[in-house]
Amino acid sequence: HSWPRHCPVPRETTLLPGQLALSRTSLPGFLQILARCDITVLQEVVDSSDSAIPLLLRELNRFDDSGPYASHSSLLLGRSTYKEKYVYLYRSHEAEVRDSYIYDNQDDLFTREPFVCWFSLRSKVLPSLVLVPLHTTPKAVETELNALYDVFLDASERWQTKDVILLGDFNADCASLTKKRLDDLVLRTQAGFHWAIADGVDTTVRASTHCTYDRIVLHGEHLQSLLRGAAAFNFPQSFGLTEQEALNISDHYPVEVDLALSRAVHRVQPPCLDTLWLSLLLPLLAPQLGLVA
Repeated sequence: HSWPRHCPVPRETTLLPGQLALSRTSLPGFLQILARCDITVLQEVVDSSDSAIPLLLRELNRFDDSGPYASHSSLLLGRSTYKEKYVYLYRSHEAEVRDSYIYDNQDDLFTREPFVCWFSLRSKVLPSLVLVPLHTTPKAVETELNALYDVFLDASERWQTKDVILLGDFNADCASLTKKRLDDLVLRTQAGFHWAIADGVDTTVRASTHCTYDRIVLHGEHLQSLLRGAAAFNFPQSFGLTEQEALNISDHYPVEVDLALSRAVHRVQPPCLDTLWLSLLLPLLAPQLGLVA
């Protein structure tokens, strides 16, 4: 059995009213990305009506017969009227949500506090896995990423596990965070963390940018021993898209991790890292796509 990857989410595509990014032609490409993964983490989902994800699930289950897929969503999170949610999409016959919680953001260190999820996996080698997604705000990258270490400690103690993946659009590159300040982060200086998406990997679609915004960080010797590979998925190249066609899907590449979940070289691909482009787009485009509940 071959597990597809858990794909973290690309970042948000800026849309003006009336602009349609996910059209009938771009939706299949998006579904094709989602179908690569056993567990996908979507970020920057702004669907206040709670209608986009059920519609997306319906289209995904129609598109790909390796499901069925299920979803698990946080509440809308944010300090202002603009709020986002984290959404997990996963193959329900391969993974199951055991427990989840929104981190108690008592000190208000996070603009969007992590939505931590504990999954059971159909694997004797790795029977469970904790995922901790975070979409930082560019103005507070350092503060939020250092606070993410406390979230890791909280989840690890709560569920008595060391097998934890931190992932998301960390914004920890280019103008938002210098290399020196990146190296001074607790998650870089503290032993036990492996940054699977290496520095210098471009996770942005635009040719004019080269930034490693999206990351997957593994904790736990056992979990790290199962790592087969990690990469940003260059979907424009794989799908033969122009830059503009790709931007209609996302302005970030999904970042992916492969884990060997069987001693017989079975593979899992962890969280799919894309950001809010998903949630932003689906509510806008549902009528045009004929996504009628």
